[in-house]
Amino acid sequence: MLFSEEAIGFLFENHTRDSKEWFKEHKADYHRLIEEPFAELITALTPIMNDIDSRIVCNPKKISRLYKDARYNKGGPIFRESVWCSLKCQRDKSEYHPMPEFYFYISTHGFGYGCGYYKTDRESMDEMRAMILAGAQEYKKAYKALKDNSKFVLFGDEYKRDHFPNASREDALWLNKKDIGVSFDSEDPKLLFNVNLLDTVCSDLASLGDVYRFFMRAEDNILQKKVK
Repeated sequence: MLFSEEAIGFLFENHTRDSKEWFKEHKADYHRLIEEPFAELITALTPIMNDIDSRIVCNPKKISRLYKDARYNKGGPIFRESVWCSLKCQRDKSEYHPMPEFYFYISTHGFGYGCGYYKTDRESMDEMRAMILAGAQEYKKAYKALKDNSKFVLFGDEYKRDHFPNASREDALWLNKKDIGVSFDSEDPKLLFNVNLLDTVCSDLASLGDVYRFFMRAEDNILQKKVK
C-alpha cells in the first residue's frame, strides 16, 4: 500500500489543528506517512518519465509544501489539506514559461493524477490550436491516447462562445479551451488504499505520453520561434 488511512487522517488533523507546534511535534509522522510514499512514487515514475522525455526532472525529495506561503495567505489557514508532486521539464529562468507537467496529489477529500498545465499561457494555447487546425500528428496521437484511456477527462476553462464553429465536435473540445490538461480524480478510498495503486498510477501516466508530447511540441515550437 502506497498511502494509508493514517496518512489522510494526518492531513485532516494537521489542517484542522492548523498549529505549527503540533506539526513540529508530529514531523516524524509527516515524513513516514507523506514524504516517504511520495518519494517511492516518484522513484517508480522516474524511468517512465525518462522514456517519455529525458528533460523531465524527477526529484524524490521534491513535493509541495504542506504549509502555505505567508505572503499570500494573510489571515487564512497555515496548512493545506493536500499534498502533490509535479514532474516537468525545467528550463533556464531567463526562458520562464508555464510548462506541461505530470502530477499526482492526495487530499482529505480524495486523490488524482494526470498531465497538463497548472496555468496555461495564452501563447501555448494559440500554438496548440494552430497544430490542431493543421492536423499535426502530435495532436492526433494525443487525441487517440485520451480516447483509449477513458478514465481520464479533458479539463480546463472554456470560452463561453464557440470560437471554432467549423471544427469537428471532437476538435472543438480542445480548441475552445483557455487552459488545458487531462486528469483522473477520485473520492473512492478503496482506490487510494489499493495495494496496486503504485502500478496503476505508473501505467496510467505512461499511457499519457503522447498527450505530454503534444503539449511539449507546442512549447518547443514557441521556443524555436523566439530563437529565430
